[in-house]
Amino acid sequence: MGKITKYLTTTAVVVTMWGILSIGASAAPYNNQQHELAQPDGSKVQVKISGDEYFQQVESLDGYTLCRDKDGWISYARLNADGTDYVSTGQVYKANDMFSDMKLTNSTDTINGSKDNLQKHLTINKEAIKNKAAAVRKKLHAIDFSNTPAVTNSKSAINFNGFSELKVSTTGAAVSNINTNGLLDSKISTSGTSNVNGLTVLVDFPDTKSAISKTEIGNFFNGVGYTGFNNNGSVRDYYYDISGGKVTYTNNVMGFFTAKHPKSYYDDINEATGSYAKSDELANEAFQWLKTSGFDASKITTDSNGYAKAVNLLYAGTADAGWAKGLWPHQSWYGGSESINGIKIQKYEMSDIGSDLSIFTVCHESGHMIYGYPDLYDYDGDSQGAGAYSLMSGVANGKNPAPPDPYSRNIISGWNAPINMNSYAAGTKFNAVTNENGNQYSYKWSGTNSNEYYLIDNIQKNGRYADVPDAGLAIYHVDTKGDNSKNTMTANSHFLVSLEQADGKFDLEKNKNSGHSGDLFRGGYKDSFGDSTSPSSKWWNGSSSGLKISQISNSGNEMTFVQASSGTTPTTPDTSTGTNIAGQATASASYVSDWEKISALNDGVDPSSSSDKSSGVYGNWPKTGTQWVQYIFDKNVSISSCDVYWFKDGSGIDVPASYRISYWDGTAWQDVKNPKGLGTEINKYNTTTFTPVSTNAIAIQMDSKGSSSTGILEWKVNGK
Repeated sequence: MGKITKYLTTTAVVVTMWGILSIGASAAPYNNQQHELAQPDGSKVQVKISGDEYFQQVESLDGYTLCRDKDGWISYARLNADGTDYVSTGQVYKANDMFSDMKLTNSTDTINGSKDNLQKHLTINKEAIKNKAAAVRKKLHAIDFSNTPAVTNSKSAINFNGFSELKVSTTGAAVSNINTNGLLDSKISTSGTSNVNGLTVLVDFPDTKSAISKTEIGNFFNGVGYTGFNNNGSVRDYYYDISGGKVTYTNNVMGFFTAKHPKSYYDDINEATGSYAKSDELANEAFQWLKTSGFDASKITTDSNGYAKAVNLLYAGTADAGWAKGLWPHQSWYGGSESINGIKIQKYEMSDIGSDLSIFTVCHESGHMIYGYPDLYDYDGDSQGAGAYSLMSGVANGKNPAPPDPYSRNIISGWNAPINMNSYAAGTKFNAVTNENGNQYSYKWSGTNSNEYYLIDNIQKNGRYADVPDAGLAIYHVDTKGDNSKNTMTANSHFLVSLEQADGKFDLEKNKNSGHSGDLFRGGYKDSFGDSTSPSSKWWNGSSSGLKISQISNSGNEMTFVQASSGTTPTTPDTSTGTNIAGQATASASYVSDWEKISALNDGVDPSSSSDKSSGVYGNWPKTGTQWVQYIFDKNVSISSCDVYWFKDGSGIDVPASYRISYWDGTAWQDVKNPKGLGTEINKYNTTTFTPVSTNAIAIQMDSKGSSSTGILEWKVNGK
């Protein structure tokens, strides 16, 4: 849990991203990333690091395995007798820059050595790596290893006298999972628009000051349209975009706080690997300082037990110790239980500021802390998990990370509930529309086991998807009982979220790459997916899932595919206007003017013009801003389009500047998918078609034009 994903080294993009030398670290598993580490005398050497905050393989720039000796010197390594650990050869590593000659000396620097007897890329055995990583994970996240009750997602209760009654507290917290030790892992409900306010504490040291100002860091977190350090937006911009405006995530930036000791005290090269004891000490100092700082804790989003949802500790300089210790970036738990100006702190992430900022690390960690997203990379490093297609797995560009996968954003966060393919007949042609911010809907195919299903998405290489490896129809196999560190692809050992790679090579599982141009489905390449294809649509136990996709169109912003057996003539979902069923519904609104009437919405009378009030009108003067109207049915109906006749009187009521159509999915309001129309012309019905929905409630949310209010003469809902 809680750690960041792989910066890819399989493509040239890494060269432009990191340049000659990576300046800082992140809480991430690396693949041969160049970094500077400190020797006991304070000198720096350049190394390549693979791994994460649980276990790291450190090598010289020319590929020889390194370790620290008993005195803390970075030295060339050999294996111990049983291959479970590294021991020093006694030859100290020196590399002042990546173009210099790598020299071998003993720790007294009196003789030159030779690398002739050393082996490149020497590694301890796989089981030892797993055991070491697991021990550190348990230390950092012991709470996550305890038995906890299942989390039940918060629901939005439908309010027949209003638009919806969102079951979210004023702090934005909605769901909490309390474990046996009394600690909790809570998630923000995202069934409606919400504000999430995190806490960021900046730390300086007596001997090391931040190279980046507090103002710049504040803009990095909270700016609108931020482009600093070549980032595609701020952290706030990222979450606003991927949620479709449903979430505004900002941070209250505090500091700089100056630690008690020099940086080297906390970034202790002699600390045991995975201890992080000195970083815990630094966190405690920072939180104790926070108590005396007088900051306004009422601004921080907390869960129902008063714990802050998102806490970041950013310290000056870079991580110098390496080998998963000292101040290497990581996520951990704060042991203090006292209130800090009205809030409590439990989970936090710590990372370095360095001299460069990239949004990827904070966005990934925020996905863990706020929404409970799982890691979708492989902790053991022997596969690529979900690759570079998800925020929670790999990344090709830390300045422009991909959006979360559809399991994270649409199942966990619920920003766009997946469309249930099972409710449509065989032969149905589906339309998958991409969104450059990742705020697109997906399709879901499920069976009798509620834990296992497929999700289908359209990904194109633009916007926040600009740096993903491939474009086309992405098909994900989800099993909530799976684990993306289990890559054997068997019934009992497989990923939580698997990208079905169209070429059938399973490169992600086999650790060949983090994605390439043959991964996604499209016409003219791989245009079908079923029981007999490779990869196949079978369930993990080998039985047929019944999912048979064919006639996948060419890659584009809108892609079509057919759910049908070979030879079946495809049909399209019924998007005809159908019959007006508005008269069967009960109408309500956010506000109705005293002299107008809500019943005019569905009285069945067609107006002669947009100023025709002869049969009554719905209006909300003098209200402005966002107003809504809704229909409630006494049973589920299928709705495929709406017709709206807008009211305009020239005396304060005008057509809206914009509007959206939403439906109730049983637990939350969702925007209709693929809307076509949304017109605001006067003296006519404005028709909007959309992917059919089965629902008992539908609503229009209207944003007024300037100081004018809004009104409707007749609202038809077409369906059956």
